[in-house]
Amino acid sequence: MSSAGRVLVVEDHESERRAVLQILKREGFTVFGAENADKAAGYMDESIDVVLSDLHMGDVSGMDLLQLWKKQHPETQFILLTGHSSINSAVEAIKSGAFDYITKPVNPDELIHLIRRAVESLQKDKEIDDLRRRLDQKFGLDQIIGQSKLMKDVFDRIRRAAPVDSTVLILGESGTGKELVAQALHHNSPRKKGPVVAVNIAAVPPTLVESELFGHVRGAFTGATDKRMGRFEQADGGTLFIDEVGDFELPLQAKLLRVLESLTVTPVGGHDDRKVNVRVLAATSRDIRNMVEQGTFREDLYYRLNVVTIKLPPLRDRPDDIPILVEHFLKEITENKHTAPRRVSPEVMRQFMTYRWPGNVRELRNILESMMVLADGEILTPNDLPDTLTSNRQPSTSPRELPTDMKMDDLEKMAIAKALDQSAGNRTHAAARLGISVRTLQRKLRQFEKEGFKPFPENTVSSA
Repeated sequence: MSSAGRVLVVEDHESERRAVLQILKREGFTVFGAENADKAAGYMDESIDVVLSDLHMGDVSGMDLLQLWKKQHPETQFILLTGHSSINSAVEAIKSGAFDYITKPVNPDELIHLIRRAVESLQKDKEIDDLRRRLDQKFGLDQIIGQSKLMKDVFDRIRRAAPVDSTVLILGESGTGKELVAQALHHNSPRKKGPVVAVNIAAVPPTLVESELFGHVRGAFTGATDKRMGRFEQADGGTLFIDEVGDFELPLQAKLLRVLESLTVTPVGGHDDRKVNVRVLAATSRDIRNMVEQGTFREDLYYRLNVVTIKLPPLRDRPDDIPILVEHFLKEITENKHTAPRRVSPEVMRQFMTYRWPGNVRELRNILESMMVLADGEILTPNDLPDTLTSNRQPSTSPRELPTDMKMDDLEKMAIAKALDQSAGNRTHAAARLGISVRTLQRKLRQFEKEGFKPFPENTVSSA
């Protein structure tokens, strides 16, 4: 198959058809010929890149063939051959989806140039579609890993919020995946073909935040040697993700509120307002409601951002998701970092399940990558765990701190009561902390109840 492209020539005059086929074949195109629209329809399954068709052919015209072909293969480029007297019809065909037209008698150089342009345009469209498809795969809901009830609630909120052009406030600790949620909201929204622009307020010097968001004109401040478009304008027609919005300094919050309400920006040092069509997604790891109560975050801005809220749970509150996250990251790291395939030992998995994960999902992935790079064997063992994990595990109670007359049953009750307390009464999470099954924990709780002992009587739930 030629890399130049596959071209079908539809022309009812045999001599003209052969001449065109010969010209295109010399230029490296893979060519096919048909004397009418009926014969041309037989090539619809041949992955044709460009159809070059006479406009007037017997009972079925080139316009009819165009409409028929586009219904099945809208991506195929269509070029019409026409006489000078039919140029108006050819222009109408372009409005109906044709790529272009060329008049008879055909100029060979003009024809070759036009066919090449059509093939290049088709290839560019395919590249854009492929990129968009890969972005959808990378930032789709499938990339947010979790099967726990807490994460299912997050997925449900994303599905409901994505199609609606409302502001979304994403809350969660550092490393829980707030930017991934923002990407999923964008790529599942009507704005998916527009840009998605991200800015992290915590990473921008306070003196430059206004310029970063709204842009500036030349000479607006020292160092502003040229005008600069802000993030709001860059995101025009798409989505702007403002990460760590809780770090926005109080004096600038009024300006952000004005832009959110009017969707109009004024560059620093400028006087002309510029209208933007942007959906804003904001995120913070801070307790923004508490900031409002303390007067460090404007209440009106908080309510303007908080139209829809998506709260991401910390990893320690969803230990059921750790095994599938580990499996996902092991596969991803193997593919992207070209490491040898690994799997974790049961001992490592138990440590993962009981660790508090202050860095959440990001910390889990980084630890796995470190272990995979440095480990010798195929199985990751506790010896491969980094010091940051082993030194920060929850310390166990020292035997010296225990009463000397405490029995084994009492120790068991103390451990279960502590695990339930740390898990806010969630039995699934408590069982994971204890290294036992939920069924075993439930059996022990029933036994304790018969004995009149209730380790966590309030708000005890069966699962996440």
